[in-house]
Amino acid sequence: MYLITYPVGLMGEKENDMEQKFCQSCGMPLTNEILGTNTDGTLNEDYCIYCYKDGKFAQDMTMEQMIDHCAQFTDEINKQSGQNLTQEQAKDMMRQFFPHLKRWKNRLVMFIAILTYKKPLSEVDNYLSAHREYLAKHYAIGDFITSGPQIPRIGGVIMIKANNREAVDAIISEDPFHINDIANYQIVEFTPTMFCNEELKTIL
Repeated sequence: MYLITYPVGLMGEKENDMEQKFCQSCGMPLTNEILGTNTDGTLNEDYCIYCYKDGKFAQDMTMEQMIDHCAQFTDEINKQSGQNLTQEQAKDMMRQFFPHLKRWKNRLVMFIAILTYKKPLSEVDNYLSAHREYLAKHYAIGDFITSGPQIPRIGGVIMIKANNREAVDAIISEDPFHINDIANYQIVEFTPTMFCNEELKTIL
């Protein structure tokens, strides 16, 4: 474990905020003493040594996992910034700022929601029309990539594009199947790294 003084955007009002450089992975204020290293041993000015060493990231994690890790140091963040944030408040602020950091800015994160019906199909069908309207709404917004029923019909699957798990949870909370306790939801987060067609990157 390492100590993070205060992530980007959480330091409060300081005269030198605009001049301060931050690790583009964890948001830690960067000084020459804690710069990461490239494969040739030179210093990397974008990342701290705790996140980036010898030309590669020290931890293979998602942005949300990094936020969870940084939130452990909320007390230290408060000492440095003079604020009085709870862990959840700190996480909320990180979720606003971390997507602008280099490591996470262009990182595509996808979610798969696996629905398993809790009720008989006769009851599921009572909410099917409303569920399809919900799907159509989020396809129009751009949240959903594809969806469909499982075979056999024990539930369904939705592929979701979102910035973080909290956004997915908010989307799921609108589903009539969720509101009426029709299905359980298992959420799988993953980072796509290979595509059958490179054009998919622009679509996603």
